[in-house]
Amino acid sequence: MKLKKLSAILLGLLGVVTLSGCSQDDRSGTFYDIFVKPMDLSLSKIHEYTGSWGWSIVIITLVIRLLVLPFMLNNYKVQNKSRKGQELARPELEVLQKKQQAAKEKEARAISNEEKMQARSELMELQREQMAILKKYDAMPLSLGGCLPMLIPLPFLTGLFYTLSNPLYSAGIIDSTFLGVFNLGTRSYTLPIIAFVVYAIQTKIQMSLMPTPTQPGQEQMQSQMKMMQWLSPIMITGFSFWVAGAVAVYYIVGGLFMIFQTYLGHALYPPYKPEKQKKQTFDPEKVTLVSNKKKRK
Repeated sequence: MKLKKLSAILLGLLGVVTLSGCSQDDRSGTFYDIFVKPMDLSLSKIHEYTGSWGWSIVIITLVIRLLVLPFMLNNYKVQNKSRKGQELARPELEVLQKKQQAAKEKEARAISNEEKMQARSELMELQREQMAILKKYDAMPLSLGGCLPMLIPLPFLTGLFYTLSNPLYSAGIIDSTFLGVFNLGTRSYTLPIIAFVVYAIQTKIQMSLMPTPTQPGQEQMQSQMKMMQWLSPIMITGFSFWVAGAVAVYYIVGGLFMIFQTYLGHALYPPYKPEKQKKQTFDPEKVTLVSNKKKRK
């Protein structure tokens, strides 16, 4: 659980650093040369074939999303494998939790330092056993490595964002419209509303596809995650009111693709559903700790 929270914090910090490390009016520096300028040139080249800046934005956004789709699908696969492992490991973990509770009570009742040290040593052995069980069922919590697929597209999408905010080679966007209705170079009041609807639908779909909580504490954590997910539609809508319409189109296309990606990921890697069977019982005295296994070798 702590690893997941740490990963989320690091992901957010990296996003802030990436976004703040380059001004939309700055056309110099490493980030501009590697990410922004190529996006600007690519957008201009696509426009030569389409003749429409709006459709050019749609195409380049879809191209980037398609390029990172395999990484995102792999993330679905890893998460699904971890959830399945957690369900399979649950009976053994429940036994282990009872042992841990007994060890904590033993430490609380301890009078001498020797008894306290013995209880703490027992708790450490149980923690090692817990990690061994999680590893055995491939149920290890996702670390920063599990968030890597979400980090990969960030600089590319940020580069496209800065291109649309301050285009140079594709400066024609400033005086253009999309579908003859939406101005791409100025602030739009309609596109942000469309963006909110798209991301609200995407959030609703993602929440409906969440697996049913099976372990103690998961319901509360899932409820908190659902509340956090609604921040995305609200923030994107507010931001779309502030920037040019071209950026709002980019957000809308990205949101529509995420809906497709969510359905695809769920279809390829559906949540694990354990078969209905008699509840297995484990004798706490028969659970062999990692330390005991090592002693036998």
